[in-house]
Parts: sequence; C-alpha cells; structure tokens
Amino acid sequence: MSYRTMFRESVGEIPPTTIDVERVIARQRRRIRLRRLGVMAAAVVTVGAVTFGAAAVVGRPRAELPAAPKPTKPAVRTPEPQSGQRFTQMDLAIFEAVGRVAPDLEWAPGDKGGAWLSGAATRGYTPSGYMGQGRVRSGDRTGYLLVQIEEGESPDPCTADAVRMSGCAITTGPAGEKIRTTSARNPARGPARGTSEGLAVSSDVFVARPDGVVLIVSVRGDDDNPPLSIEQLTALALDPAVAGPAAHPLQGDPEARRRWIDSAVLGSLQRHVPGVTGAEGRGVAVTPNDLGGGWSGRPAENTADSYVGQGRVLVDGVAGVFLVRIQRRDPGSSGDLTCAEPTRTYTCETGDGPDGERYRITTDTSRRDYALRTVHLSRRDGAWLTVTHVADAKGKFAVTAAQQRAVALDPAVALTDRFG
Repeated sequence: MSYRTMFRESVGEIPPTTIDVERVIARQRRRIRLRRLGVMAAAVVTVGAVTFGAAAVVGRPRAELPAAPKPTKPAVRTPEPQSGQRFTQMDLAIFEAVGRVAPDLEWAPGDKGGAWLSGAATRGYTPSGYMGQGRVRSGDRTGYLLVQIEEGESPDPCTADAVRMSGCAITTGPAGEKIRTTSARNPARGPARGTSEGLAVSSDVFVARPDGVVLIVSVRGDDDNPPLSIEQLTALALDPAVAGPAAHPLQGDPEARRRWIDSAVLGSLQRHVPGVTGAEGRGVAVTPNDLGGGWSGRPAENTADSYVGQGRVLVDGVAGVFLVRIQRRDPGSSGDLTCAEPTRTYTCETGDGPDGERYRITTDTSRRDYALRTVHLSRRDGAWLTVTHVADAKGKFAVTAAQQRAVALDPAVALTDRFG
C-alpha cells in the first residue's frame, strides 16, 4: 500500500497530489534547517562566529557474520520461479537433496502458479521457522511435497490406534535423531484415480534432532500411489544438503528479516500504547482490526542496513498513520537534532534517552488537512530512527508524543543481523 493511499484512508478524501509523506518530511527538514540557519546567523552577529553542521556520529562496526555455506547447484532441475521470486539458501538445499533422493522427480506448477512456494512460519508476528511446498510428479504419480523446519521437541509416541490406522513407527537416525513416520489414506481431492476409489495417501516424516531442530517432510498424493515414499522423505530430511542450513533455515531471507523487525515494532506499539489496534475503513467509519494486518513496507528499503514499516493505528476511536524508519548510520538528512524557534504551527523539543540516545520531537500543523509529529533519534551505536505519526482529519493524534518517543527509545526496535 502506498503512502498516499494510507494517508487518504487516514485523513479522508483529499486531492490526489495533496499529501506525499516523503515530500512532506523532506519539506519539514528543509524548513527546520532554514529556521536553524536563521537563528545561527543572528548568533553570528552577537557572538562573532558559530560553527554549525550535522554532528558526526560514529558507531561500532558491524559484527562479522560467519560465512554462510554456498548452496550447491541442485542435481535436479530447479523449479521455475514466479515473477520476482528468489529462492533462499534453504530452498536450494531442498532442491539439491530432492535431486539426490528422487532423481526422477519433476516439478510442476501448483494451483497458485509457482512450482515451489516458501516463506517464514510465524508465531504471532514473529518468524519462527521455515515452510515450503511444491507440486511434484514422478511419471504418472503426482502430489505435493511439503517441508517445515522449526525448533521443537521429540515426536509423540505411537499409540495403538496410530499404529493401526497410519502404520506409525518411531526409529533412531544415524546422528541420534528421533524419527516418527506415518502414512494414511484420506479422501482424494479431485477425480478419483487408479484403483484408489476416491482415496489418496498422505505420508509424514517427523525428525527431531539432538540440537532441537525439527523437520517435518510430507507428501500429499493425488491418489493411493504418491510420488515419494516414506524412505525417500526420511532420506530428504537427513540429507547433508538439508541438515546444515536447517539449523538456520531463514538465513539469507530478506522477507523473514523484515517480518522480524515488524514484530519488534508491533510489539513495542502494544507495550507502549495500551489498546492500540489496526484501523480499517476511513472517515467516521473506522473500525479496529489486527494491528499487523495492514502493516507493510517497501522491499527496496528493507535491507541489512535499513528498514521501513508503516501501518494505520486506532486508539480510542482516533485513527492515524504510524511509520518507523531505521537506518544503521546517520542518513545526513535530520540535521544535528537541535530545534529552530517555535512558531504557531511548529513546536520542537529535544532530550536524552536512558542509554545515551539523543532525540528531537517536532510537531508540524502548518497544513490544513493533516498534522505531522516526528521523532528523530540517534543511538550510541550510530543507528538512526525516525518515527512519524500523522493525525486524523480533525488534527487529533492517536498516539501521544510520550508514547511515540517510547517506541523510538525501545531497544527492541532495531535492525537485526539474525538472517544475514
């Protein structure tokens, strides 16, 4: 969702070129700099000389991450990616293992257009593991391959019913893995095939490793003859190409990194702004919804060194736009965190945080159709945060200045090197 769309929904119907958040913020920065230069010029006359400019903030260098293993070229043909899709290290490791344990397996486009779809599994808003699935075939045998990787515990024991109904069995792998296998017949999807009489076989292999990593590898056959056997699923889970990356299955996944920071920002909002929800609708018809449901960012600006996330928030019936920008180093666009002279439409305050942070809070009400409050913050490690909040059509802010500052000062709201 674009800034313009979010603003329009937040403040009501406005001319299409009236609000551009990037332009507004840039304009505000220019106005602050001009005011500051004016004040400094007056000080030059009185004092004689004043040195001004952006303060240089030197942070500690980025920690060196251990070199991630380079993916080996898959022995099987890599699935055709969707437009804009980039396979991760974990995806490529799975493709390589598939080529080894099932060399006759082919990839086929699924219902959603891609032969292999994957991403982060989440608990709440936080990425907790990896999930991937793809449609496969071996000769005339077809179905879906599914792989899930996360932290977990040993598999449940096989009950008598599980043994009778799904052939449940528990074995031990070569490195001490606890392996639980099941295979069951279920109603087939689509026309019945072969001699299954409307039944399809689904097989699951649950592997719990001594390091706490759990892999669940499954096949959902279209009939009673699935394209992969339990032995092949087990070999896939234990394959060396999969075993290494499975310890950090989201390594190199930029979407997982963005969602991790999203979860930190949303968690901070929930801690510091009691009763906050997402905002659905516009004008007087605003209703609450899931806080993370409308939270989004710009892929090009969510990198290892920067993050942008935005969404509409609702507190006590007041809706507004909330935007968080994090940069690893001073972007050079926020000045020296000092204030210009206040005016009827501009207020400013500065202060220090508990861990050596410096911040500036400005409020701009110069426009008739909205008000803008911005917190700029510099941390001791060199990181810079900009937390922007746009009021509703009546000029009311959903989040107080103190709450907005608390989000900016929250140490959990930070970039992460967790995913490389």
